[in-house]
Amino acid sequence: MKIWEITAQEGSLIGYLPDKLLSKALILCGSPAAERKALHTARASVVQMQLAKPTADTVEKNRQSIPDFLIGWMFAIFSERAASAAIRYGCESEEFWPCRFQSNPDEEFFLHLPVKAFDIVDVDKTTFKSILPLDPPLPLFIENLVTKPLPAHLPPCFRAERPGTDHVFSELFIRDDFKLAWQRNAFSGADFRLLST
Repeated sequence: MKIWEITAQEGSLIGYLPDKLLSKALILCGSPAAERKALHTARASVVQMQLAKPTADTVEKNRQSIPDFLIGWMFAIFSERAASAAIRYGCESEEFWPCRFQSNPDEEFFLHLPVKAFDIVDVDKTTFKSILPLDPPLPLFIENLVTKPLPAHLPPCFRAERPGTDHVFSELFIRDDFKLAWQRNAFSGADFRLLST
C-alpha cells in the first residue's frame, strides 16, 4: 500500500488560535487525543480561528478564499467538503472538530483530530531528516517510511504513534486511494509526498 504525507501548499494561508490560553493548552498536548481532551475541557464546541499569510504578522480581517486543506499550527484543517470525503472513505465523523474563521464565519471547517493513532512506523528502518539526541532519541521528519505490518484497515488519513510515548509523528499520512480522490475532486490547498510504496 502506498502511503503519502499531505501538507499545505507553500505560501498558503495558515490558521491559528487567537485564544492564548487554549493555544497554550494545545501546544502541551502532543497527540490528537490530548488535544480533544483540552478542547472538551475548554468547552470549545466550535473553535474560533483566525487566518494569516505565512509571511505576515497581521490577521486577515477581510473575507478570504480558503483552500480545502490548510495547517493550523499543529493540526490539519479540512473544509466541509474535504472532511465529508474523508468520512465517506472511512474516517470517523468524530475525528473532525468544528472550527470557524473570523474572516469567513459562514463557512464550515474542521480540525482533524483522529480518535486513534496507529503503530506503523518501523523506527529502526525508517530514515529521518534529523534525530534529537534525547533519551530516548527523538526522530523527526520522515524521509523514507518503512512500515511495520499494517493493520487490515487504515482510515484514509491518519496519524502514527511515536513508539514508547503518548505522542504522534508530525506527519499526516494518507492512503493512495484518498489522495487520488482528493485530486479527482479538485480539492485545493494540499501537496503530497510519497513516503512508502
